[in-house]
Amino acid sequence: MTYRRRRGLGGGRTPRGGTANASGTDRPASGDTQSTEGTSPSRATSRSESTGGWKPWAIAAVVVGGLFLVGYITADLWLTPGESPSEVGGLVTVPELVGLSDQEARSRLAEVGLEHGVRSAMSHPGAPEGAVLAQSPIPGQQVRPGAPVEVTLSRGPEVHSIPDVSGLSARQASIVLDRLGFRVTSREANHSIEAGRAFGTEPGPGTELTVPADVTLLVSKGSPLTSVPDLSGRHIDDALELLSESGLSLGAISYDPLSLDAPGRIVGQYPPGGYGLRQGDPVEVRVAGRPEEVNRSRPDRPVGQDSDQPEEL
Repeated sequence: MTYRRRRGLGGGRTPRGGTANASGTDRPASGDTQSTEGTSPSRATSRSESTGGWKPWAIAAVVVGGLFLVGYITADLWLTPGESPSEVGGLVTVPELVGLSDQEARSRLAEVGLEHGVRSAMSHPGAPEGAVLAQSPIPGQQVRPGAPVEVTLSRGPEVHSIPDVSGLSARQASIVLDRLGFRVTSREANHSIEAGRAFGTEPGPGTELTVPADVTLLVSKGSPLTSVPDLSGRHIDDALELLSESGLSLGAISYDPLSLDAPGRIVGQYPPGGYGLRQGDPVEVRVAGRPEEVNRSRPDRPVGQDSDQPEEL
């Protein structure tokens, strides 16, 4: 044992998996050396060559971005085809047509290569007949050559004739006139027609006006009040004539056989003198004497005509 140690042979235990060299240091086994030196550099090289230096997340980002760009371009072309690069140069700007006559609008559209169309017509108080009130598409919009432009034309001011509303209630007459486009104001005045009812218009019925227009509705507030004349002491024939001149009528007649006045003289009346009545209202009288003693003119005798043969009541 002493000899082997001194010669350096087997001086120590050889580590597992290696051999000892002459200097006593350990050396890896040949098989392990080949494995270590042969695998690590080659695997790193193969990974680098397969990816070309790009990380996986970078590749995914590029793919997603490309898909987004393609989708955006497709949607833009689909939703706004008039603005595609191939058609931008061929679009036409719609001109302003509102306020022009229909013929002027046709000429303006023909100049830029667009078609003319009429959508509708309507009355307008401030636009002459045939004037353009509206258009579609609106001015400034870009359209393809030959596209139609529809216009709304004016029929001009609307004209209506005033109807005859006499006899209608004030409310009914106002509704009739309002539906025709007239602006209605009411004015009350005395009239023989029942109070609260229309008896005319200003201007009168049949007048043609451009609507909207102002019309005054005349509404009755009843007949004017008339002061009842004092009939006391007058003969009944005189009383009848006086009442007729006042626009009143003779009402019921009663008799007073005990009166000291001459027969046929009026000794009482209702309403009394000075009271206000409407035109045509009656006045009741009381006459002195008995009916057979009183002479009175015939009821159908014209006012102011004397009776040659007075009728005995």
